[in-house]
Amino acid sequence: MSVKTNLQKILTELGSVQLVAVTKYAAPEQVRELLDAGHFVLGENKVQSAAQKAEQYKQYPVQWHMLGHLQTNKAKQAVRVFEVIQSVDSEKIAEAINKEAAKINKVQKILAQVNIGREPQKSGIAPELLEKLLVYCKELKNIRLLGLMALAPDLPDKEQTRPYFKAMKELFDRYAASYGLEFLSLGMSGDYPVAVQEGANMVRIGSRIFGGE
Repeated sequence: MSVKTNLQKILTELGSVQLVAVTKYAAPEQVRELLDAGHFVLGENKVQSAAQKAEQYKQYPVQWHMLGHLQTNKAKQAVRVFEVIQSVDSEKIAEAINKEAAKINKVQKILAQVNIGREPQKSGIAPELLEKLLVYCKELKNIRLLGLMALAPDLPDKEQTRPYFKAMKELFDRYAASYGLEFLSLGMSGDYPVAVQEGANMVRIGSRIFGGE
């Protein structure tokens, strides 16, 4: 099926849930097909890849979302490229983003990433330390905290991801009012239907749109 057909099918399925189309493995002509179909919210894992693609597709009104781990030395470039940085998991990176955003008179939108599965190989803050990070981010003038993001463990039975998504929704509900959280970004190509059932209002999908990982 074409990218456009896949996109329309997913958008119909998602309804009001925000789709971030992950272009990491997509060929340039596939990205162009997506953009020509009118979908402009794109996600990338690396700053450099997004910067190159931002240049490549600059005639389109793309909103880039940073999904991968961000190192402090990449914060300067990240605030220039990304509309939203979804992977803020420490006070150190929040401070670096705030500092670089201030230099270009920008208020950088961010999500706080939680390591809900407590997996050592994954980025994200521990759930019990989340509120401390939220308090810190709220004080920064050049950051706007929009919500929470997490990756569930990669389990063969996607039904087993449900408790992790449920736990994230509980965290979101606990802090949403106090910190003005709007988005709960959960779910990827393999597990997004479960994530949406459990309350995600933003999903990050690549292979279901473009085919093949």
